[in-house]
Amino acid sequence: MRRLWRDPARALATLISFSNTEEDGGRDILAAAERVQCPTLRGHLARHGEDELRHAALFRAAAEGLRARGVAPPSSSNHRYDLRRGDVEALDSHGFLSSRLLDTEGEVAYVAMLHVAESRARDLFAAHAHETGALAPDIAPVFLEILRDEKYHVAYTARLLHDWRAAGRTREVARALRRARSSRALVAWRQLGLRGAAKFGHVLLLVQYTLTVAPFALLARLRRKDSAGWAEVTDTADPLEGQA
Repeated sequence: MRRLWRDPARALATLISFSNTEEDGGRDILAAAERVQCPTLRGHLARHGEDELRHAALFRAAAEGLRARGVAPPSSSNHRYDLRRGDVEALDSHGFLSSRLLDTEGEVAYVAMLHVAESRARDLFAAHAHETGALAPDIAPVFLEILRDEKYHVAYTARLLHDWRAAGRTREVARALRRARSSRALVAWRQLGLRGAAKFGHVLLLVQYTLTVAPFALLARLRRKDSAGWAEVTDTADPLEGQA
C-alpha cells in the first residue's frame, strides 16, 4: 500500500476505482431504501446511500487534482481496488447481495451484507488514511472524512443486527452474517480469477504438474533406470562360458 501512494499513476487509478465503487454502491443502497418497510432502516439506508455518492465525489475530485498536475493512470484499467461486481449475478458493487434481491432475501440478510462490507471498508480506508498522512497529505483528509462515515455505517448496521437478535431472531442474524462472510470470500476468489487469469492459470498449471505430471515423470525415469540395469546384466557374457 505504501508503494501505491508513492506512485502517482497508481494513486490516480486507485482513486478512480474507489469513486466508481462508491457511486455504484450508493445508487444500489438508495434503491434498497425505497423498498424497505421499516422507517428506521429506511432512514439509515437513505443517509448511507447519500454518503456513498458523496464519497464518490470526493474521490473523483482528488483524482482530478492529480490529473491537473499532469498525472495519467496506468495503461491497464484492471486495478486491484476496483471492487465493482461486473457481471457477477445477484451481487452489488461491493460484491454483496444486490438490492434487487432485498424482497426475496429480506432485510436481515441485506443489513448483514452491508455490515460485513462496511467493516471491511472501514479497515481499508483507515489503512489508506494512515499511509496518505505521510505520503499524500493532500489526499489524507479525503480518507479521514470518509472514514468517519464508514464508522457510522458499521455502527448502525451492528445496532440493527443487535436489535433483531434481541427480538428473537438470533439464528437468522447468525445465518445472514455467515452467508455475508462466505460471499465475500467467494467474490474475492472470483475477482482474483478475473484480474489475474494468466497468473492464476500459471499457478494452477504448476500445482497440476507438481501433483500429477511430476510424480509420473519420476516413476517413468526410475523404470527406465531399472530396465537399463537389467538389460546390462542380461547382455553380459557368462564368465564361465566356453571353459567347460
